[in-house]
This record gives sequence, C-alpha cells and structure tokens, in this order.
Amino acid sequence: GMADVYLAQDIILNRTIAIKILRTSLAKDPIYVTRFQREASAAAALSHKNIVEIYDVGEDEDTYYIVMEYVPGMTLKELILKRGAVHVVEAIDIMK
Repeated sequence: GMADVYLAQDIILNRTIAIKILRTSLAKDPIYVTRFQREASAAAALSHKNIVEIYDVGEDEDTYYIVMEYVPGMTLKELILKRGAVHVVEAIDIMK
C-alpha cells in the first residue's frame, strides 16, 4: 500500500484510534498526495456501519495523515488472503 497504519490512543477523547500515514517516499509526489487526500475525502463522505469513520485529515511538515476510527479484527483484504474469495451472499451482507 501507499500508507502505513498505526494504532494510537487519543488522550483527549480517551479512545483508541488508527492513524494512516502516507509513506515518506510518496509524500513528495503530488500524484500520491492527491490520491491519499481523495481517499480520505471519499471515506469521510460515507456513513456506513462497515466503513470506518474519519475523524481528521491533515498534513504536518510534509507528513500526510488520516485519523480514523479503530475497529479490531481482520480487514477484508486479510479475510480474502486467509480464506480465498468471499461468496457473493457474504459480500452483499458486508455491503448492507
């Protein structure tokens, strides 16, 4: 992927969060920066129980980040790598 995700603690709101940071090697490339920001905007525009909530997006000294809800468990990618293709009925259930 183009970013790394870190588990963190929001000490003000006392909650566990995930912080996605665009890799330093890509942060100098406007194409990747735009793609990363577009991903954040698209996710923030959605509200669904199976999509993590975006809390904040920003940049600090050429470090681009997305602060989001932390959801324990496997990602869809991890599930597919572990089990193989997801059956269409299960995929529809995830999207509901």
